[in-house]
Amino acid sequence: MHKSTQKARGMAMLVFVNVMWGLSFIFSKTALSEGMPPMTLAFLRYLITAGLMLPLCLKLEHGVRLYEWVPRAFATTLLGITVYFFFEHSGLQRTTASAASLIVSLVPMMTLLFRVCFCRERISLTRWMAVVLSLVGAYLVIVTGSEVGGSSLTGNLLMVGASLCWTGYILTTPKLLESCSSLRVSTWQALAAVVTLAPFALAERGQWVCVSPVAWLCIVLLAAVCSALCYVLYNLAMRVVDSLTVSLSINLNPITACVAGALLLGEQLTGMQLAGGILIVLSMVVDTFATRDAKKP
Repeated sequence: MHKSTQKARGMAMLVFVNVMWGLSFIFSKTALSEGMPPMTLAFLRYLITAGLMLPLCLKLEHGVRLYEWVPRAFATTLLGITVYFFFEHSGLQRTTASAASLIVSLVPMMTLLFRVCFCRERISLTRWMAVVLSLVGAYLVIVTGSEVGGSSLTGNLLMVGASLCWTGYILTTPKLLESCSSLRVSTWQALAAVVTLAPFALAERGQWVCVSPVAWLCIVLLAAVCSALCYVLYNLAMRVVDSLTVSLSINLNPITACVAGALLLGEQLTGMQLAGGILIVLSMVVDTFATRDAKKP
């Protein structure tokens, strides 16, 4: 296949993946709004995901064993899935999907700040500008929009907790990927998530209610599309699309969630929240180009 055709297909995959990841906030919000308990939703999502990914991993990787990396993989599962979804789903019950997606978009800047504060990484003035833009944007989204249009300060702060968990996941997972394929690691984490989420889901059994077919469709989409399919497409796209494009494509997540939240859920961002969201997205763009320029000879 011609290189330009491969890149075009990779771009299409990136657009699809990031749009679906943006819509995942809408799917989760819909299921939660019908009374699906938060940890039960996470359990069902990963039960289906594991069922889909395990056969694929067995066929391509001939197993899911991680040998000496099991303790680290288990720790990343607890942080990046079990605790993360406690914060995310609890937050989505109290705030809008739009605000939630914008707050989670802070993860790249949180990761950068962690490396600066604890790994003594030195960054350029331009990247510091990106950090400031993201912090100002976060304040506008989290604080000024609280209690407006269904958004609450508690829900927004819970989403900050989710962002911190995902930041920790990003910082601890690369070591696993140095020795194991991403498919093997992701499949193992999905299986481990079923085990770690099960007790919390059972603890919610007194809250289990019948939900509509729409809610069940959302759960299937979260598992089959947003988790399993998007994982495969994302890794395929990264092989043929440059890293700058991959990084910039992440901005589609909050944009998709905000547009879909308005059209499908009737959510509204306040003027200050909208301004904050623009600053957060702008900070990621600035940081991406600053990183590219820093790598130039």
